[in-house]
Amino acid sequence: MYSGPVGVVVHLVAGLFGVGFLWHAASVARQRRAMTDPDAERIGDVTDGDAVALDGTVQAKANESGGAETVTAPLGGGECVFAAWRVEEFIGHELGEHSGWTEQASGYVTTPFELTDASGEITVEVVGEREVLGTEFDLADLDSPRKSVPVEADLPPEIQQFETAHDVPERTPADPAPPSSESGPTQGDRRYYVGTIETGDSLFVAGTATRSDRGSCAVSDETGESLLLSDSGREGATGERAGRAAVTGLVGVVLLWYTLQPAL
Repeated sequence: MYSGPVGVVVHLVAGLFGVGFLWHAASVARQRRAMTDPDAERIGDVTDGDAVALDGTVQAKANESGGAETVTAPLGGGECVFAAWRVEEFIGHELGEHSGWTEQASGYVTTPFELTDASGEITVEVVGEREVLGTEFDLADLDSPRKSVPVEADLPPEIQQFETAHDVPERTPADPAPPSSESGPTQGDRRYYVGTIETGDSLFVAGTATRSDRGSCAVSDETGESLLLSDSGREGATGERAGRAAVTGLVGVVLLWYTLQPAL
């Protein structure tokens, strides 16, 4: 398809992307191995520096007045110990070559909480930015929008307050041309997702244990270690990563094959 200098550049770029996909696949596979064969999978066995993969029940810490230390989930949510959110906007063809739902902003609110099992309890603390292979939240509610607001509708007060409080970018104006489908989304439509972790929830936590100032161990991403919170359990979390590693690895192999094809 391509020849000469252009062909060389295309094959070089494909090779670089292929290496990147293979690196990502290997990183995901290593993360999965740490979950399936951790240093500790019972809270009572955790020591400083252990790679941990813990199934347990969430418990809020007690505050100074003896009540539960919680945060309020955005968009009308109740009290919880952790709430992640994200905002998607529909981007139409008129703004570029690609169209579809695109994440415009995301974030979370949290307070340190306890994870308990039959062998003990451990503090879990989230402080880092959400990123792949870093601080990750696999929460089922983050896959289903809590609220949807068409671009032509007035923003409800709670949405206005939420967007202002979290510096969510203003939406893109609607395209003057009619949408491709009367029932389909329109440029500027938005969807709002919120996933929460509450006292009593079952939670799978994978990361690295560190000793806190109080002498006990905690699981945190404060020192740059990876941290996963998942409400799908150990089986769901490891299964998702097995699939992700397989798909990205296959894409990487195909891209490298394309790069090396002229020399074969």
